Amino acid sequence: MPLTSKQLIAELEKNVDPAFAEAIVESYVEMQQRYLAGDWQPTELDGGRLCEAVARACYQLDTGTVTHSQLPKDLCEKIEDEKALRPHALIHADRIFICRAISLVYKFRSSRGSVHISPHYKADYMDSMLTVHVSKWIFAEFLRIAWKKDKAVIAETIAQIVQLEYSLIHELEGVPLVLDHTVSAPVEILLLLNHATAHKLNRDELAKQAKNSGAKAFTVALSRLLSTNEIRAASTAGEVALTPKGQKRVIEQIIPKLKT
Repeated sequence: MPLTSKQLIAELEKNVDPAFAEAIVESYVEMQQRYLAGDWQPTELDGGRLCEAVARACYQLDTGTVTHSQLPKDLCEKIEDEKALRPHALIHADRIFICRAISLVYKFRSSRGSVHISPHYKADYMDSMLTVHVSKWIFAEFLRIAWKKDKAVIAETIAQIVQLEYSLIHELEGVPLVLDHTVSAPVEILLLLNHATAHKLNRDELAKQAKNSGAKAFTVALSRLLSTNEIRAASTAGEVALTPKGQKRVIEQIIPKLKT
């Protein structure tokens, strides 16, 4: 039986402050949702929030002290400190690895244009991809340390939580499926392209993924979206890509409507 977010939070509350448990699970789920929706800046912001919550929870597990104000950098220095007067409850390897990962994600959140205006960087797909994948490891590692469940159970729980919370697209063995069978063919195509890596797919692969649209409806929809510049032909023969115009429609119109 898969756990819901609330059930996992309740499990973590047995070992860490309830505010930390709630922030860890909710920020991770929202980060995944934003990433799947192609919303890069909130992905990185949620990654930073996850790091703050995990750092504080790890500090509590390591020292027995609860703090709601100190930043990840300061907490990680204390967690990693081998000369600390108080003995560490967490083993050396666990402390070092999770703190290094937290520092990386939190630095991206602060320095790559998601929080502060930067003349060099802005939140983009590549930074969000790194944030999501490293944060997934942080989330899993924290569950291993705090929840002490088998790795297979943790991996299954992580996958199930995101699928339960994010009900627009279900992915199985790398193949996405738009769950709402009532969406129109153009909407289904836009959702699939928005979900795809780099927002582009081969037309044949896109047609296979568009389970809700018949062949004729798919062809008509593809032609219509090309004519409105919501998608365009990519440089690789046979591929089509989502344009900023199409992505804006997905984020601002399609996803909010489907989620309500």
